[in-house]
Parts: sequence; structure tokens; C-alpha cells
Amino acid sequence: MKNVKTNNMKAPVIKDYSKLSKRELEILARKYGVELDRRLRKDTLIRLVEIAIEKHDEEQGSLSDLHQKFFLRGIFVGTFIGAIATALLMLGLNNLVL
Repeated sequence: MKNVKTNNMKAPVIKDYSKLSKRELEILARKYGVELDRRLRKDTLIRLVEIAIEKHDEEQGSLSDLHQKFFLRGIFVGTFIGAIATALLMLGLNNLVL
């Protein structure tokens, strides 16, 4: 396949899929989990590849948003637990001094 790179499954560098053969389109679609029927017209295959790439990119975006939410939630919970532990420790130390 010429000039087609899928760096970490991102959209390929090539934008003009009409330059690819039906076989190359089929190989590209498989990388995104789609099986193409090469008996279909080439313009139909191109549209199916574009849809597969768009869906994959949307899923990747939503996964990164989800990971970001969990990460931020973890930071918040960790900070909250740390603040409570510090407050309890300070109360305990105050009681020992008195």
C-alpha cells in the first residue's frame, strides 16, 4: 500500500482514497475492523473506509475523554483523602499536646 500510514490507528496521511486499489482499500479497512466486499463499486468502498475511520476516531476521542475524567476524579479523591488524613492527624497531635 503506497503512502498509507496508520500511526497508532489514526486516520491515514493519504486523503485521496481514489488513488488506492480495491485491494488496498480492503487492507486499510481491515485495520479498522471492517471487511469490505470488493465486488462493490470503488466509490462505495471508499465511503465505507471513510466511515470506518471516522467512527474509529470518534471512539478514540471518547475513550481519551473517559480516561481524562477518571484521571481527574482520581486526583480529586486522592487530594480529598489526603486532606482528611491531615486533618485527623492534626487533631490527634493537638490532643496529645493538651
